Amino acid sequence: MRLPLSFINFVDRATLWVYRATDGRIGGRQWKYSMLLLQTTGRKSGQARTHTLLYVQDGQNMVVCASNNGQDHHPAWYLNLTDNPHAKVQAGRHRYDVIAEIVSGEEYDHLWQKFLAVRPQYAEYRLRTTRVFPIVTLKPVGKEQ
Repeated sequence: MRLPLSFINFVDRATLWVYRATDGRIGGRQWKYSMLLLQTTGRKSGQARTHTLLYVQDGQNMVVCASNNGQDHHPAWYLNLTDNPHAKVQAGRHRYDVIAEIVSGEEYDHLWQKFLAVRPQYAEYRLRTTRVFPIVTLKPVGKEQ
């Protein structure tokens, strides 16, 4: 089932608001999914842009998938990271500066399976488009803020 983009954007904004209002006490989990706030720098505007994203843990790293719910174009947050891989993440009440790295090859295959195990709908999203969904590892740098 394909959800309307307006509904997806509404849920993103509502989750972002709750996440911030509760300092991550609420919003870090949606149903069974781990959620984070990713703050990138807009590649055109230079302004901070924040989105709520499902993530999987891989060691110390947080990993996100630029599925964009199966749309034919990459999400803006991914394009921002390709322009500037330095970002900020809030996972629950923990905040990190991160460096984003796009994965490929065997690492991509391994992480794709982790996403499918957490949310099988990703396979359905892939059927909607010919676009390959980038997988991005968010590697904490320095100490937790």
